[in-house]
Amino acid sequence: MTDAYMTMPFNMEKLSPEQRLALSYQPPAVRQHLIETLLYPSPLFKKGNAFIGKFHRPVTGGRHGTGKIGGLLGPSRVGKSAICKFYRSHHPARIEEEGEVYPVVYFQASDDMTPRTMAERICEATGARSLAQMKTPALIDTCINRLVRAHTELLIIDDAQFMFMGRRMDQVRNFKSFIKLASDRNAFNVLLVGEPIIKDVISAVDYLVGRGGFPNEPLLPLGDSTKEFEQFTLMLEGIDNRLPFLTKSGLSEARIAADIHRFSGGLIGRVMNLVQSAGFEAINDGTGKIMIEHLRSAANMLVAVNDAHPYFR
Repeated sequence: MTDAYMTMPFNMEKLSPEQRLALSYQPPAVRQHLIETLLYPSPLFKKGNAFIGKFHRPVTGGRHGTGKIGGLLGPSRVGKSAICKFYRSHHPARIEEEGEVYPVVYFQASDDMTPRTMAERICEATGARSLAQMKTPALIDTCINRLVRAHTELLIIDDAQFMFMGRRMDQVRNFKSFIKLASDRNAFNVLLVGEPIIKDVISAVDYLVGRGGFPNEPLLPLGDSTKEFEQFTLMLEGIDNRLPFLTKSGLSEARIAADIHRFSGGLIGRVMNLVQSAGFEAINDGTGKIMIEHLRSAANMLVAVNDAHPYFR
């Protein structure tokens, strides 16, 4: 059982009482892994996953899209990366007669990335073992050619705002040029994932927005209105149903849910930061569920600067 659980890419299924009992006896490393990979298919998650699927293959039963630039947009920690990684996991690399095939390629941009390191990372994501020394424009061409040879259907660039914000103008031009050249090959679609500012950047450049009109899907945190808070509470219930403890932790109880919402601002990423930290403390303490003191301790450790709210008291 241990090996099977350790190889699960994500824990998405509601646990039965029998499964809870079995998991409560698993080694700490297994339970830690299940908490770290827990993924609840909330309406927001399904919305983002469905958009990627439609952008990848716009016609059910048809071929993949080509030459389009799109966006999955939203604030940091809203859950975009988890959605993209989940989607990528359902389109794994494979070996065919003509060689390695990478249908969906995912990589994360960073603030220290240069056009050269971007091309190197994409090549590595398609299985490149080594790259010859060459100038940056040639390396970018090699990168795009490699994607084509790998029969890539969708290139996902996460945290794509780092390609445009706080950059030297020559680097911004090179990144925009890469996106244009990748689209011009008309072999795969390019999905830019990140903060809403990406839409402004693409919309201001005719030769980029013209590649399909920039179809995009905004993902927003759940607010505190009655309807949205109900959805947030259902999400907490779904997370609680998947935690590897003997009994449920009561995350969706009104008082606890209200504090989790205030702490997280409705952002699933911050919710999971809190739940993971509290869950690890519960495992260390040997309790049958996450206790209120575990949530309190986790909140104290993760609380934002100048936030003096007495969480979970």
